[in-house]
Amino acid sequence: MAEPVDISFYIGEQAAEAINLLEIPVESGSQIVTLNLPEDLTEDINDVTTFLAGEKTAKKYWISLAAACVKASRLDDALKVIEQAQKLEYFSDEDRKSFQAFSTWLYFKYVSSGIDKENNLINAGNAISNLAQRIKTDKSTATSNSTSNLLAQAVLLQFSNREEEASDIFERILRIDQNNCFALLGKAQIILSKSKNYSQALKIFQQVLILNPLMKPDPRIGIGLCFWLLKDEGMAIKSWERALEFDSSNLKAKILLNLAKFHKCFNNSLSDEEFLQNYKTCLTELSQNYKQLPNDAVILLALVSYYFSKGDLEVSENLVKKAIKSITGDENAIKFNTFNRVSKYQSNVLSQCATWYGRISFEKSDFTQASKFFQEAIKLNESNLVAKLGLGQSQYNRGSIEEAVMTYESILRSNMDCLEVNYSLGILYSRQKSKRKQEQAIQILERYLRLSDNRGLSSTSQDKKLASLNKEPVALNAYLVLSKLYESKDVNQSLQYLQKAIEIRKLINKDVPLEVYNNIGVFNFARQNYEVAATNFQAALDNLESTEEDFKSADGDVLPDLKSDLKITLSYNLARSSEVSNQDEAIQAYEKLLQECPHYFSAKIRVLFLNCISGDKYTKEEIKTEIDNLLEVSASDLEIRSFYGWFVKSFGKKVGLKPEADTNHQKDTLVKYDSHDSYALLSLANIYCIMARDAKSNQTSDDKKKKYYVRAIELFAKVLSVDPKNVYAAQGLAITYIENKEPEKGLEILRKIRDSLTDISIYLNLGHALIETKDFGKAIESYEIALGKFTNGKDTRILSFLGRAWYLRGNAEKNLSYFKKAYEYSKEVLEISANKNSSFKFNLAYVQFQIAEFITKLPISKRKVDEIEDAIIGLKEAIETLNSLASEEEKYAPYPKPDLKARANLGTTTLLNRLNAALEETIDSIAEIDEKLEEAKKVRKEAEDARLKEEQERLEIVKKKEEELAKERAILQEQAQQWAEESRMNVIVNEDDDDKLFNEESAAKGEKKRGSRGGKKEGKGKRRGKKKVIEDSEDEASATDSDIETNGKRKIKDDDEDEVVGPSSKRKKKALSKEFIEDSDDELDDDLFDEKNDEESSQEHEVDADPAEDEK
Repeated sequence: MAEPVDISFYIGEQAAEAINLLEIPVESGSQIVTLNLPEDLTEDINDVTTFLAGEKTAKKYWISLAAACVKASRLDDALKVIEQAQKLEYFSDEDRKSFQAFSTWLYFKYVSSGIDKENNLINAGNAISNLAQRIKTDKSTATSNSTSNLLAQAVLLQFSNREEEASDIFERILRIDQNNCFALLGKAQIILSKSKNYSQALKIFQQVLILNPLMKPDPRIGIGLCFWLLKDEGMAIKSWERALEFDSSNLKAKILLNLAKFHKCFNNSLSDEEFLQNYKTCLTELSQNYKQLPNDAVILLALVSYYFSKGDLEVSENLVKKAIKSITGDENAIKFNTFNRVSKYQSNVLSQCATWYGRISFEKSDFTQASKFFQEAIKLNESNLVAKLGLGQSQYNRGSIEEAVMTYESILRSNMDCLEVNYSLGILYSRQKSKRKQEQAIQILERYLRLSDNRGLSSTSQDKKLASLNKEPVALNAYLVLSKLYESKDVNQSLQYLQKAIEIRKLINKDVPLEVYNNIGVFNFARQNYEVAATNFQAALDNLESTEEDFKSADGDVLPDLKSDLKITLSYNLARSSEVSNQDEAIQAYEKLLQECPHYFSAKIRVLFLNCISGDKYTKEEIKTEIDNLLEVSASDLEIRSFYGWFVKSFGKKVGLKPEADTNHQKDTLVKYDSHDSYALLSLANIYCIMARDAKSNQTSDDKKKKYYVRAIELFAKVLSVDPKNVYAAQGLAITYIENKEPEKGLEILRKIRDSLTDISIYLNLGHALIETKDFGKAIESYEIALGKFTNGKDTRILSFLGRAWYLRGNAEKNLSYFKKAYEYSKEVLEISANKNSSFKFNLAYVQFQIAEFITKLPISKRKVDEIEDAIIGLKEAIETLNSLASEEEKYAPYPKPDLKARANLGTTTLLNRLNAALEETIDSIAEIDEKLEEAKKVRKEAEDARLKEEQERLEIVKKKEEELAKERAILQEQAQQWAEESRMNVIVNEDDDDKLFNEESAAKGEKKRGSRGGKKEGKGKRRGKKKVIEDSEDEASATDSDIETNGKRKIKDDDEDEVVGPSSKRKKKALSKEFIEDSDDELDDDLFDEKNDEESSQEHEVDADPAEDEK
């Protein structure tokens, strides 16, 4: 090591010379007493303190004297100096604050030295509190005292492992003085131990070094630690060496350099000779450090490693106790379990102590106690790899296989190249029945073999025998296990590993192990070559019987029970091979094994199994009792649990077990004992599905979501490949397909499951899938089937599904009645729920909000007042519900309370107002419509009244006309009758007289006239009268006044008995009227005319109403 550095470069020659000199002026001021500290310190410190008190020296001399005592490791004398100074009356209050601050740091020095830690920390805390109170009441306190007390508070928090609070104090000090080196050191230390940001911590340590190169504690120690953790071991060693150059008594630097040399010795020694030489050098330096600092925990733990390797467990245990005492102040072996006021560094040291206790207990075969110590070590330092490995070994040795597996799995995740964990976990995986675990066992053990290639001798060695010998204690068993793992997938590979095992045994001149014969027999047994298998098992038994040597462990310990254990195993295998050929013999062999080994569960299971399928020795109830006893003895035995599951499934009903007994048993197996079977795969697949659902919608997340779904599909398919009838895997696969935008595949799978298996989960999942495809009607049908077929109709979960389906349907189809159905189901769920679950309350309130929102968006024409009023009532209830959920009394709010409160406020301020406005609009609209309807009705009524009035007037006119026509017809009929009488009496009436008479009668009565029929016979200036007949017809009755006029003419022309009425005198030159009164021959054919028809059939009379017209 180089010579110590001349510090005068940094502080000047004069200061360097006077650095250890204390010049004390006497009271007169004329003389100065010089002390060379700490060499001039007397054994009795009272001599110096008496002198200082007599001379009434200033505060700095007392502080310097106490500091010299600390440097000389005389802490009690330093404390005595400070206590005496505090009692002197000539010191001011500010001086006493300084002395009190110094005493606080003295207590910390006691703690760091491992002296009565707990009491000294309490004393330090009390001193800090007292000084803080004095500083608070005295505003004139010097900055140095207040800063010192703040630093002391931060250090106290660090000792109590409250580093975040300590960091806040350091930051507070640095805001006042950014160059405060002590605060910078504290901050860097916290960053180094807490956040592990080694680069940032390195920068702060270097900053301190620049600000104060001579500072103590030396920042170079921290710089070296940062470099070491950054894998720059060379710079770390240089930093510590530099620290020793400045202070050759710096034991921290010496210890770190010693540990670095140990590390180099263990990892970089190229030969055994080099290793021995380096190891001796390291031990020599370690012993020297131990002499200077016998209570340092790091030195003690390094010595423990040496004595433990020698097998001296007692010395090792004593050294561990001493190390614990240096940290906790108590050598009690369990003290570190409850000591909580430790820093990160002290926690790591205690973790190493607990680890050594665990290793010592393990060597003593106290595996339970060893496990406890290893667990405590891990609690103190989660990165303690040795403790984790020891815990796994302890768990395995005490029979807690599943716990050991979980421990090794956690180690492997962070230490893939650890040889020990690869071998141990591979062996444990190989003993599990999960194919996935067995595949992992193959991978791990083969990695173990690759890692073991460079162990021991150099890989360039040509001596294969020595290489094999070097690997034999571990690798041989790995070959056997790999052979067993490959037997179900590749028999050839399995046999190759067995051959390698045989080669290794021959290379070391050893007999072929019995395990090899046994494995060959197992191979043949798996191929159902029972005779060959039995032959090999018998050969192994014969070989075992002929072996006289004691079986020894890898450590050389005699295993007296191993021979009997092997005999039991081989006998069991032989009996298994005999079951097919001779079942009774096999049962006898099993019973014999049980007599020798009552806890040989495999044999007991075979006996019970054979009795289940064909035996009559035990009833099914007795078999169940036997299995229950086995489970009580060894509940973690997977073979027993598997057999119990098979028995429950096959004979559960016969023995009165509940239908869900098998399911519950399998769940217990998964949760408590074996988490790596089909159910574990399902759980992992479901996790991927959840991750996919939670992924945000963007390009990157969509790709990630697709990968999650693909991974979930792979896992579900893997479960189905192992268990094709696993309905849960099938449903999970279907749902994953649907969520991955492949609904056809998913629904096809679900429908197939529904057709082949009746289970409530199928209908529920089918409903969920149909919801995803927006086929709400069929989804509701599925939910209703599940509710009615598998429950009593009051299942809140299914009712909630129905409410959700109706809500989604209403939202999709914009139908208020569907929203009301959702409301009814949500209300029913809340009423059925015994505890009034807050989620159910929120669902009901949410539906009420949606109904209100939906109604406000409806056109006015489709709104109804009663619906709006119901919506207002429901909205008020929903607002009240949300406010209650957001209140402090609600412990399990379904959503963040601020969100619930915001939604309630939204309903109060916005939605409720919109509903009220909608109600007013609807009422006004209805009133307006009613008014229009009334007006329309009034107009319609008036129109109807007018129409009725017109019709009545028309009918009166018609009636009047009909009366007039009736009178006219009566007159005409009377006239016609008169004419008929005259015709029967052969009275010839003068034509002129008839006309005259007719005109007179017509003029007298003022009635309408109708021409009668008549015939006209041509002659020479002569006219003959003709019988005139007027027929009463319906046409006549409907004739108007204009048809017949008083002064008009009537022309009766008989062309085949036709009559024509001529126009009036005023319309002589116009066309004749189109209106006729026609009388057919049939109508005139009556008794009045029968008598004269033969005589006058050829005659025709024409009657002219106007003689003047006739003359024309």
